[in-house]
Amino acid sequence: MDISKINNPQARFFIESFSRNRRINKEFYKLIPEDKLDFRMVNTAQRKSDSPRESLAHQVDVTRDYIQGVKTGILKFGNKYPDLLDLKQYSKKELIDKLEEAEKELVEILTGPKVGDKKIQAPWGNVGAIDLLWGLHEHEILHTGWNLAIMDHLSIERFPGLKKMWG
Repeated sequence: MDISKINNPQARFFIESFSRNRRINKEFYKLIPEDKLDFRMVNTAQRKSDSPRESLAHQVDVTRDYIQGVKTGILKFGNKYPDLLDLKQYSKKELIDKLEEAEKELVEILTGPKVGDKKIQAPWGNVGAIDLLWGLHEHEILHTGWNLAIMDHLSIERFPGLKKMWG
C-alpha cells in the first residue's frame, strides 16, 4: 500500500496504524489452508460462526462500507456488493485481492486535500471522516482476535508479525 501521497497528518497516522493491523489479518488469511476456508468454530442448528472465507469477505464489505461513507457523507452498514454474494466462486487469493483493492481505494480517499474537513453522518452521530475511519481500525482489531481463535482451533502457529504486534 503506497501511502506517500497522504499529506494530512491525521490521515497518515490512521492509515499507518490501520495498515499494521490489516497486514496481520492478511498474513493470517495467507496462512490458512485453502481447504479450511469454510471451517466454522461453531456450527449448530442454533448458531453458525463465520468461516474464514466469510470473515475475509466481511472485511472487504466493511472496508467498502466505510469508503462509501466517506465518499457520500453517510455511513451505512449492510450494503450488498454484487461481487460478494457468491463467495464459493472465489479462491483465497481472489478474496485477498479484493481486500487489497479496497485498501487502495481507502488510500485514495485519504489523499484528498479536504479529507480532514469532511463530516460524515454515522449511525452514532456526525463525525469527521478520519474519526469515522478509526471505527474501521477497531473493526480490524476485532478480526485479529477472531482469527486468533480460528488459529487455535486449526493449530496454526502464531506467526512473527502477529507476535511482534500483539505478543
